Amino acid sequence: MKDIESVTDEKGKKKRVLLPLADFEKLQGELEDLEDALELEKARREASGFKKWRDFVREIEAAEKA
Repeated sequence: MKDIESVTDEKGKKKRVLLPLADFEKLQGELEDLEDALELEKARREASGFKKWRDFVREIEAAEKA
């Protein structure tokens, strides 16, 4: 990220950041990816009652033969 500017108050304390739209959109995309990953991890930890893939496939195969 280049060309990042900061806005300061009267005392010189940084209050805002200005950055190019492309950089903002990149950050926004990365945050969305992180949120998705965190939600997926939470769902994995809290998941219950799921079957193993192999058991699921066997059930489907048995149902198709019946």
